[in-house]
Amino acid sequence: MHVAAAAIFADDPVLRAEHLDRAGEPEAARAYLAAAKAQAILFRQDQAIALSARGLALATKAHDTFELAMLVGELQLDAGHGTEALGAYVQALAVASENADRCRAPLGCASSNRLIARVDEAFSGLAEAEPLAGSHSDDRALAEIHYLRGNLHFARGQLVECRSEHELALEAARRVESPEWQARALSGLADAQFMDCRMATALSHFAGCVDLCEAHGLTRIAVPNRVMMGHCRIYTCEFDLGLEDMRMALEAAVRIGNRHAEMFATQSLGMCLIAAGRYDEADKVQPEALEQARTLKARRYEAAILGVSAEVALSRGLRTEALALARKGREISETGPGFVGRYSTVSSPLVEHKRQDQEVALAAGEALLAQGSVGPNYFWFRRYAIERALLFENWNEVDRQADALLLRMANEPLAYASQLAERGRQLARRGRGEATETDDERVRLLTAVAAGADMRIDALGIALRRI
Repeated sequence: MHVAAAAIFADDPVLRAEHLDRAGEPEAARAYLAAAKAQAILFRQDQAIALSARGLALATKAHDTFELAMLVGELQLDAGHGTEALGAYVQALAVASENADRCRAPLGCASSNRLIARVDEAFSGLAEAEPLAGSHSDDRALAEIHYLRGNLHFARGQLVECRSEHELALEAARRVESPEWQARALSGLADAQFMDCRMATALSHFAGCVDLCEAHGLTRIAVPNRVMMGHCRIYTCEFDLGLEDMRMALEAAVRIGNRHAEMFATQSLGMCLIAAGRYDEADKVQPEALEQARTLKARRYEAAILGVSAEVALSRGLRTEALALARKGREISETGPGFVGRYSTVSSPLVEHKRQDQEVALAAGEALLAQGSVGPNYFWFRRYAIERALLFENWNEVDRQADALLLRMANEPLAYASQLAERGRQLARRGRGEATETDDERVRLLTAVAAGADMRIDALGIALRRI
């Protein structure tokens, strides 16, 4: 009867698979494969995962086991479940026989390890896959390999390597005429520009990636790139537009069931809000972001969220809590401070209790930047250092930090950096007793411009004077 029912429901892949399952038919496993893919197209992520997992449990042939395990891995990866995805890809690798399959499975492992911040393991997976892809001139696989490697370099703050890998990814994607991997490569190149603090250029690349995604229905790729559009707008002082990008991405992430993208968008909202000095609003989203990151075991993001939370605590006069949060962020960083340092390491000069410890933290931050770090780290460190120097009325240090900030941003000046530097210089002149009426007017103008962007440019300074 179940076999007959499966035939009746030939146009309903889910019912067909379930009836074949109950009938004990060998083809049930592949029927579940088809059903899961159909549900995935409809963004029914949880159903697709459950169906593919059931098919995997029934599979007896190596090829079926491989295809179903790869699908489970892909679906879990799209949902932001790095650990579960890794388990599925490892199962696929165990039964892979063809060279193409032995290339695809390590790529899945590398993607999963990247998601859960196991960077060394991700690099190893790519090194295993690349010779197999090269021997068959598999440009699609090569595009993925170079793209993933570029992202890993991004996580480590390695600008030159990041840009080079994404350029190779774009070349391979164009050879195979893949809109998906062209979009991903454009995203990677945008990341490289973002890392170099060329935010207007990065915004253009991210927007181009999102446009390509929307033209080809690549919603999953579009979501994190729209979030990054919002990040770029922070530095151009377009905070409300940035928040709009992030909220649009958050809604799409929830709709398609991508929990990692949901966490990223939520975390980004908090970061944008503290950049604008809107601490009360940021405080409302931080607990949720932290819970999501811990659930997903996304340690790199957890460290960043703790750093943002430290500034929020500081704004409430809770220096001890802020210090604990910042230190915890440093402790759990697993990819090195090149990426997350802007929240955990570079904020330390503000949260340490003793002035001597603050000086040590300042020196550590300077050393971090000297070693090479992602561009935004320079911005955030100088932001904190300027406010601390103003607090202690060290006017020469204010000027030095402002000059260093503008020098790093000289290739593509940023509105936010310019405002911070100019405000610091003008307040230093006032502190020395050198300010003129023109200088006072400039300070008032800066404050008015910031207010027009719904930005509390003096919020951090006010918070520091409370503690």
